[in-house]
Amino acid sequence: MNEKEVCIIGCGPAGATAAIYLKRYGMEPIVFEKDLIGGKTNYTEKIENYLGYLGEKGAQLGLQMAQQLEKLDIHPIYREINGVYQNADGTFLVTYGTEENAFRYVILANGLADRPYHVPGEETFKRKGISTCAVCDGPFYKGKDVLVIGSGNAAFEEACYLCTICHSVTLVARREEFRAQEESVERFRSFPNSKILAPYQCVSCRGKTSLEAVTVRNSKTEEEIELAVQGMFVYVGSIPVTGFPQIPGLCDDKGFLKVDPTSMKTSVPNLYAVGDCRNTPLRQITTAVADGSLAATQIHFDYLRSRKK
Repeated sequence: MNEKEVCIIGCGPAGATAAIYLKRYGMEPIVFEKDLIGGKTNYTEKIENYLGYLGEKGAQLGLQMAQQLEKLDIHPIYREINGVYQNADGTFLVTYGTEENAFRYVILANGLADRPYHVPGEETFKRKGISTCAVCDGPFYKGKDVLVIGSGNAAFEEACYLCTICHSVTLVARREEFRAQEESVERFRSFPNSKILAPYQCVSCRGKTSLEAVTVRNSKTEEEIELAVQGMFVYVGSIPVTGFPQIPGLCDDKGFLKVDPTSMKTSVPNLYAVGDCRNTPLRQITTAVADGSLAATQIHFDYLRSRKK
């Protein structure tokens, strides 16, 4: 078991920023990522609210993050973390596969997972008509009729993208008040092949070998409508991935990691949390990169103080 200094779990905007700052401070962070550098940024059609980034595809920003890490000689380890444990000496044991390492500092930057959408038939048609990523799977439904479930920014923004390639796009929202920004809602309404059903919710899916139809129910009148669609894209929110740290008392009642917002420190010394997995009122690329820079700077200062002692 080799003891290292800093481990970063997750290489989305928060984790990647922390890695860059630590490297520039002269440290050598060990970075773990189970998917792609940039995280869910890679699966966003367009990024229009990140300063200096003029509506390019999210995958382009993810690629630029990877190139910046490469330029700084930071090479993520593409493994999923099994557990994080605190050792008696205050260091942390991080396990992945059959391997393990001890680290003096750990930054949790592992983001969110898609919230399950429980509807009869969902498991049957997952990857056979039901998807959680329009950017990934949208091209398979070119010229077809699709459904989008959700009322937040992600639902409306990805629905706008689908309108450019699909025959029709129907957005189904549980409530008449949408969580998305008005600009995204109005943009979706501007497409001639768009339609909104609210307040409705999906109650069943059917098909032979792939999705063929979805039944939705009006939440007020109980009226049910069957829609002939070949694809359904689900955007009903996310849940924190915070089950793997085997350290009690880290999370709030919703499962998000509790931190001091001025330092990103958890209640456990030398353990930090940044980005979407922490308790924050806003989950954006802008807030994620700020979190990463704060955590890295705090670790750098702490490391310098300990060396002086």
